[in-house]
Amino acid sequence: MACIVKQKVGNNTYLYESTSYRNSEGKPRNKRCLIGKINRETGDPVY
Repeated sequence: MACIVKQKVGNNTYLYESTSYRNSEGKPRNKRCLIGKINRETGDPVY
């Protein structure tokens, strides 16, 4: 399952696509891929 995750780093807020899966031991893990960030002035996403 994939979802969009917001993460604040310093003064910027970045957007990631997060994909969840289970590893070979059966433990839950996720992979994140950077897809853009939030414009601080307008609040709109910039991809």
